[in-house]
Amino acid sequence: MSRWMSRTGWGIAGILMLILAVGTAYAAPGASSALHAGTFVNAGGVPEGCVQVLDIIFKVTNDEDSGFVGYWALDDYNKHVQVWQVPDGSFYAVVRYEGKWTTFANALSPMVGATEGSDAKGTFQGGYIATFTGTMNPAPAFGSGGFIGTFDFGGTKEDILLGTYGAGQTGATSPFDWVSTYFTAVADFTQPQWGWTYHYRSQAWSNFYTGSIGDIVT
Repeated sequence: MSRWMSRTGWGIAGILMLILAVGTAYAAPGASSALHAGTFVNAGGVPEGCVQVLDIIFKVTNDEDSGFVGYWALDDYNKHVQVWQVPDGSFYAVVRYEGKWTTFANALSPMVGATEGSDAKGTFQGGYIATFTGTMNPAPAFGSGGFIGTFDFGGTKEDILLGTYGAGQTGATSPFDWVSTYFTAVADFTQPQWGWTYHYRSQAWSNFYTGSIGDIVT
């Protein structure tokens, strides 16, 4: 899975469009970043008069994480999804991620595609805000609150080591989509704010809707 493909439902074409649309700036690994891990992913911006309809947490394993040139790491994380219904009938979601990533020798770094020198692990956090229209499923397969389980997205080291999207990388093979699980007739799904920050020793890579900075090079 990629950060955008399974997290937002976009394919590789959408990823490339996003890369072109976002102004990016590169800083050497270890450079300090003004992009922090998602102060926007909180409940403070929920529109007035909303009613909360969903508050779930689930664990994800083997989620292939997308960089600017290819999938570069496998992620395991907890995902917290909160959704409110707005008085006009639309929905407002706050989705948070917190977990760990693993990359491998000869994979490509997420920002500039440098060859990773060794296997390595680190942490990350972030998320997004989304708005959309649709109808909430009156009988979801899972409960509307609390922990709903663990989902193996099917990502593999072998796919990561293919290096680039053009080399045949496929991403996660069995992602769980909370949107289609809990809502039908979804339209106008937009993410006005999104971002993730990754940590490795003194290095950080921040990939945000406002721009990206840093890298993870082992």
